[in-house]
Amino acid sequence: MRNLIVCLALIGLSSAGVVTPDLASFMAASRSDELLPIFIRVEGDIDGGYIAAATAGLDRASRREFAVDVMQDLALETQAPILEALKAYPVESVTGLHKNWLVNVISCEATPEVIRAIARRDDVQWVSYRYAMSPMIEDMSQARPAEPTDANAWGVDKIGAPAVWTLGYNGTGVTVAVIDTGVNYNHVDLATHMWHDTPAGLHYGWDMENGDGDPMDQAGHGTHVAGSVASNGTAGTTCGVAPGTTIMAVRVMTSVSAEAEVNVMDGFEWALAHGADILTTSLGFMYSWNPQRALWRTAEVNILAAGVPHSIAAGNEGPSAPSIRCPGDCPPPWINLPEQVATGALAAVVTVGATTSSDGIASFSSRGPVMWDTIAPWYDWNDTPPNAGLIEPDVCAPGDNITSCDYANIAGYTVMSGTSMATPHNAGLMSLMLDANPSLSVAQVDQILEETSLDLGTTGKENIYGAGRIQALQAVQQALVVGIESSSGTISAPGLVVSAVTPNPVSSVGFFDVFTGEPGKVIVTLYDIAGRQVALVSSDELGSGSSTLSFQVPANLGNGVYFLRATSNGMSASSRLTVLR
Repeated sequence: MRNLIVCLALIGLSSAGVVTPDLASFMAASRSDELLPIFIRVEGDIDGGYIAAATAGLDRASRREFAVDVMQDLALETQAPILEALKAYPVESVTGLHKNWLVNVISCEATPEVIRAIARRDDVQWVSYRYAMSPMIEDMSQARPAEPTDANAWGVDKIGAPAVWTLGYNGTGVTVAVIDTGVNYNHVDLATHMWHDTPAGLHYGWDMENGDGDPMDQAGHGTHVAGSVASNGTAGTTCGVAPGTTIMAVRVMTSVSAEAEVNVMDGFEWALAHGADILTTSLGFMYSWNPQRALWRTAEVNILAAGVPHSIAAGNEGPSAPSIRCPGDCPPPWINLPEQVATGALAAVVTVGATTSSDGIASFSSRGPVMWDTIAPWYDWNDTPPNAGLIEPDVCAPGDNITSCDYANIAGYTVMSGTSMATPHNAGLMSLMLDANPSLSVAQVDQILEETSLDLGTTGKENIYGAGRIQALQAVQQALVVGIESSSGTISAPGLVVSAVTPNPVSSVGFFDVFTGEPGKVIVTLYDIAGRQVALVSSDELGSGSSTLSFQVPANLGNGVYFLRATSNGMSASSRLTVLR
């Protein structure tokens, strides 16, 4: 359990926040008492480098738990004053308050007067409109029954998964969160290896849409996806790439709603907080629906910090490039050179296109490139020559006429097509790789997937096939021999680490985390660039682990560069910040 410390005090108001242009237009056309659905982006972001340093020497599960705690505590600290202000309004002015820690955002419905007041706060980055949309990627063929056989589904054989099973790796011990329409957890191919949290009394997963512990599939999409990850063939056909994998069912909203983005984000959070090793998401938002690309990019950056790989569908919009859906448009955790010329910040996403049984690209498979050069705060992955944007997809996998589990028949199968079907093939292979080498980092998982894929189309990574069609045996063989990164278990964690200050520049209140390997008194001081101490930030006894601290910038402190310095148990660590009022 992490510590939560408030050092000095509290956030004042200024005109720092921004109402986005689209929301301003809705406000201008609305009545004064009309409730508008909004996102409130709160100041404060985690430091991925801090998480990596503080979790050096820990296993994958411990890193994920640590990262989730850091995100939750930062959101708890930074959102509290805003939530308090919003709760002071009557329900006629503010309703539907909801908070997300993965991206540090608050959503609600509020009147224009409330929106203007909240946007003036200096702890708010921006306020934007929440559009109604659905993340559902429609399958590209009518679902039809499949006759059970004593064989494997063609996609399982095509990527060579059975050869990996003979080596003794089938995904046992790895949990894949299927974030979708739910899963029929009674299907005989899945029932024996569904996720359970016995101490908490949770079975199978969670239904984010209805807020209960019954993620039963009511549509069929999620059960089919789960089958391509882990169907073990009990009913006759082995449809799963990794039939020993544990399936965590996370049902999310797929109807058209202003809540859709929030609900899918809730699903990501729930899976991370409950121990998923891999996320697979055969969902996505088209650009024409105005998804919050900046929020999804932040989410995927933070999922990367937690050490969790994320397999995401490219979309079924076909050859009219660019057509990659969000968040499949987010960057991968590894840059494939030399074809990937443009560069930028990385994320957890491995985007998956779809191939046919003859290794042709499926006609519906979405293609890149993707650009982020106009999206704040990233402004990267541009197409200014010689750059050509972010190459997407990253890999491709079988996605045409795929046999998998039928949600309406617990001993039956059905056939569907789409990048939705390709994505769980890739997630299943990720599971085989982590079964073979649990110490693999997210970047290593992606690198191996791309480097061992069967190159199709134009030589090298390109915007149709990505790096190529995944190959299970080659990927697992490479996973078995790859070295273990220093952040994945071979070195001891340091005794004292200080994160970057957020926001940076800071005008009034800054937040940071301190990791202490041993309990003791931690003194945090603020110095100017000449080395003069200008403030005592904190002097508290802290337990081992991570603590979230905040500090008020002294009123007499001028603009410029400063340093936070923490000392404890004979060790010291520091972090640089800029004050800009």
